[in-house]
Amino acid sequence: MATERNPSPALTDAQLDDIVDRLLRGRYEKNRPVESVEVLRSGLLGPQTARDYVTARWGVRSRWSSNVNDGLSQAGVTMRSNKLWERLSSHVNRLRSNGHEEAVYRIVDGRTYDTVCYAVGSPESAKQWAWTLFGWTLPEGTRVEHFRCELAAGGGFIKASALNGQLVTRLREQVEELNVEIARKATRRDRLDSLIDSVTMASAHLVSGATVE
Repeated sequence: MATERNPSPALTDAQLDDIVDRLLRGRYEKNRPVESVEVLRSGLLGPQTARDYVTARWGVRSRWSSNVNDGLSQAGVTMRSNKLWERLSSHVNRLRSNGHEEAVYRIVDGRTYDTVCYAVGSPESAKQWAWTLFGWTLPEGTRVEHFRCELAAGGGFIKASALNGQLVTRLREQVEELNVEIARKATRRDRLDSLIDSVTMASAHLVSGATVE
């Protein structure tokens, strides 16, 4: 299970740390340079995820501690996180542009920022797949050009299926919230209808009383 220490859905801590250590060595890593697919499998696909990993792996030293074994200083966390993301970002940008069979993309309606689905393949094929299956469910006037494609994870079809399952759960929760709101507003509507009837009857009574006098 992915955590801040290990955001990868498949790699062990040791495997992830090996990828990170090779990235941090940069050009000095001559024997096993990191490949983009390794970055994809690592789950380190954004600067915040990289910072969370650095913090969880090396720890943060209290400002009052001078023992380097207590972890990195706040400045050290920032420097190492920035360095790691600098090395990661070139791979992530390549994956965003070119795609990979293991890449999972979040398809977003660029007008509402709502998640449409998760899809695999290249960014363009992922958008086309999402448009074919779900375009008809979106507001009139929506076009495939409105879709944005964001690199979300590695893991291919299995991971995409799991993320779509989580999306369904969130959508059902939203539907339930709307049902509660509809019931609340229906109750208020009924009360307003009753108030209208009561005020109407009272007004009629007042008018009839004035006529008798």
